[in-house]
Amino acid sequence: MIAAILAVVVLAVSAFGWSDHSSLLAQKSRIHHSNHGISSSRHQNVLRSSSLSEAQDVRQDHQQQQHPHSKLWSTTLENSKCYVNPSIELAVRPPSEGGTGIVAVVDIPADTVVMCLPLEEVGMVDAASILDLYNEEEGRDEVLTLLKDMWNRKELATSEGNSEDGKRLAIFAGIIAHLQLTRYKDMKSNTSGEGVSSYALNQSRRLALFLDAMPLLPQRDDNINSRTHPFPTHYLYWTDDEIQILLRGTIGQTKAREVRAGIGLVVREWSSSFLEEHFNNGDITQTQILNAIFSAFTAVLSRSFGDSAGRDLNGKGRMLVPLVDMLNHDGEDPNVRWTWHVGGDDENGIEDGKGDIVVTTLSEVKTGKELFKCYGWRPSWDVASSYGFVPRLSSQRWECSAIPLFPAELDLAPDSIATPNQKANHETTLDLSLESNYAPLLKSIVDAVETVNEFKDRQAIDYAIAKNETTNKKNIDRPKQLDRLQLVSLFQPPPKSTAKKYPFLRRQPCVVIGTKIQISLSDENDHYHCDAINSVLPAFRAAASAISQLRNNHQRFGNANTSQIVASQMTMAAGDSDWDVPARQLIMEGISDRIQNLVDDGTNAKAWLAKQNDATGMTDRNGEHGRFRADMASDVREAELKVLRVLLKELLNGKR
Repeated sequence: MIAAILAVVVLAVSAFGWSDHSSLLAQKSRIHHSNHGISSSRHQNVLRSSSLSEAQDVRQDHQQQQHPHSKLWSTTLENSKCYVNPSIELAVRPPSEGGTGIVAVVDIPADTVVMCLPLEEVGMVDAASILDLYNEEEGRDEVLTLLKDMWNRKELATSEGNSEDGKRLAIFAGIIAHLQLTRYKDMKSNTSGEGVSSYALNQSRRLALFLDAMPLLPQRDDNINSRTHPFPTHYLYWTDDEIQILLRGTIGQTKAREVRAGIGLVVREWSSSFLEEHFNNGDITQTQILNAIFSAFTAVLSRSFGDSAGRDLNGKGRMLVPLVDMLNHDGEDPNVRWTWHVGGDDENGIEDGKGDIVVTTLSEVKTGKELFKCYGWRPSWDVASSYGFVPRLSSQRWECSAIPLFPAELDLAPDSIATPNQKANHETTLDLSLESNYAPLLKSIVDAVETVNEFKDRQAIDYAIAKNETTNKKNIDRPKQLDRLQLVSLFQPPPKSTAKKYPFLRRQPCVVIGTKIQISLSDENDHYHCDAINSVLPAFRAAASAISQLRNNHQRFGNANTSQIVASQMTMAAGDSDWDVPARQLIMEGISDRIQNLVDDGTNAKAWLAKQNDATGMTDRNGEHGRFRADMASDVREAELKVLRVLLKELLNGKR
């Protein structure tokens, strides 16, 4: 079951750097005492007035409806070991206005430290630390026992991409959900804490401020949560109709269905343990438990840092860091970065969760502007699946779409006229949206492309050695993910000829392709488009070879059995430029088909949405959230269309 989860959970990966901080303290001191004439005390007073920080007790804060983000921020400012530059301030906004973020209250020069947070002081949270300290002999906890057992299952680790990170992410979400529910029961019972003790309860009280801020739990019946539910656009909160209609035909639909299905499998495995701890022993409903798990997954997906953060030196997995995770994302023009600093004589500091998280400006930040960090490059449909938003295109950025490897229905005899009987029996077509037909071809294509790429890499190295040079790659800003073959399956309706016999939705295998797109039309990025097409040519050469063999087999033997395809011929074709013409034709046909389908599906989605608006008036909170989701679906669709249109233009120009 977990293997399926690991394959589908979309991961939020952010890049940290880490180094010695020998010069950091001097810089901190200089900025703290001289920052455009604004003192630290004045800055703290401004923040306290905006965050209502008079309350001293967490339970009292909840009763007074103080926003948890503001409480967490102001409490951190009061910690003498944490440094927050007086030039920044927390902005607590509803999701429709960008959510919580950090803004500049005065102009901030480039290369300025705006935050330096000791991890041990701010309450960094990771799964390993919590599970390592749990001892069921001191009091058995069904949820923590389950999660610790999952954590220790070595056989779950595989060599497939981020599967190990996916396992850790799921377990981390389970821990957060468990602690959130434990805290909710503690707050609701109004207990003083005396005479009541358990490991989960103690941890929930220790992390109280942070738990309240990540995110607000849906099951708490207070006005703050009803006004500012933090995840109205995350795929876990969409309806089935919204997934099916608003996202139809996009890669986003595939990712949404995978995320929801994967987390559904997790919930099924966890259900008995969560019910044992929270439904049978506390005043919590099954719906509230489910909401807490969903809320925890969205928090961990959108706010945790992964293995690339440098934390995973000893299998520690993912982590959450207060305040730093309030920085919002800008993939085009970020103005801050964060690094992990440990002392030169403490190389194990990161592994042990020690050291400082340091946030530094990359460029000048003007008064009133928000601080943005780049979470790492990911296409719009991937960002949407983790964070619940699509980055707006302000100038230009790398973006991805998908092109079908094969037509849904292959004409086996394009140069001959089929008889009425052949047409009636579909003898001259092959349904290539059935997995039983395309699966053998897909495996051969993957193997062929990998063989060609290995050969090219060896050639490049041999050439560099002969010239006494180091290998260089063009377009060094090209995301690494685009340098390898990536496949995605899009959900498509069955071909009309087989719809009656096989009426279910199909997965159509596609190649992911990426290039730079701009907000305005120009020829500035034509070379990127050309490189994008060349990067996928090997796969489509192999596909063209497979189609040629299928047609030859039909002509010779009267059938098109995919098991008769000769894989070695596909491998040779993948590296042979003589196959460029049919490969480019296949790409053009696939792009044209996808553009038409995306446009038609978008039109149908707008019509469906208009009917919903007429029926409900869209005046309530759910209606507002529905508009958020519709806008996000439109952005996901438009990002793919931009890529496809510029690539089709490049292919058409290449023919002239």
